[in-house]
Amino acid sequence: MKRITVYVNTKDRSTEIALLLQSLRTQQYKCWDLIILDESEQPIMNQYFIQLLVNQIKLENHYVRYHHNTLRLGVCHARNMIISLDYFDNPLSLRLDDDVIIESDYLTKLSHVISKGYDIASGVTPLIGRPTIKRHISHVMPIINRKKFDKFGNIISYGDDCGHKYIENKIIPANEFRSCALMKKVVVDKIGYENNLSPTGFREEAFFSLRAQWQHKFKIGVHTTAMAYHFASPAGGCRSGDYGQRVQSDNSYFYKWVKKMYKKFGDL
Repeated sequence: MKRITVYVNTKDRSTEIALLLQSLRTQQYKCWDLIILDESEQPIMNQYFIQLLVNQIKLENHYVRYHHNTLRLGVCHARNMIISLDYFDNPLSLRLDDDVIIESDYLTKLSHVISKGYDIASGVTPLIGRPTIKRHISHVMPIINRKKFDKFGNIISYGDDCGHKYIENKIIPANEFRSCALMKKVVVDKIGYENNLSPTGFREEAFFSLRAQWQHKFKIGVHTTAMAYHFASPAGGCRSGDYGQRVQSDNSYFYKWVKKMYKKFGDL
């Protein structure tokens, strides 16, 4: 059983991260350590129930490192910073959003994907806060998290990692992970998050995973029954007045980058 370093970036979501930490404690896969990078205005470790959970995790033979970051330069900078704080030297790294609950077999199933020859393993992330939301038919594809592009960098089709129709025990290839992905340490060492994006960090996971495929030929696999239920909580996100403008800017930059990568490396 290979040891995993779990990365959790958080911002103003103390209730949600408490639920995440408790779901980590229920994992069948026990061989992991935890790093928390906290960008909250009030450090989450000031809250007694968070202290109790973290102390309990330590008693259960997991190393924990906590850092409060006051710079707050945006999600991509935060994700790169938490990687730089990792001194555990574990062979695997797991990136978890701070507003998810993972089922007790989540780490077990993702580690199984890695054992099958994939470099990055992702699960499925249905929205627990809005489970009845209808998925647009154009989003629902036989292969999830699979993007196709034209030569101009436009997305002409893409899969969906939130649909309940995929609940069957399969491992399928993908060219993008959306969230909550397990990776070999070599992936984390070679690929950082895109610091040219706005603090919103729109498309930051797409940049990371597409660079992994195009530039380094890493393989991404999705386990269709590894479930990370997503609250889609707005607490930690960028909610400034120019949020929409930032998303549009990030998206424009993404399309230009995809066009360049497509021209250089061809289709995925």
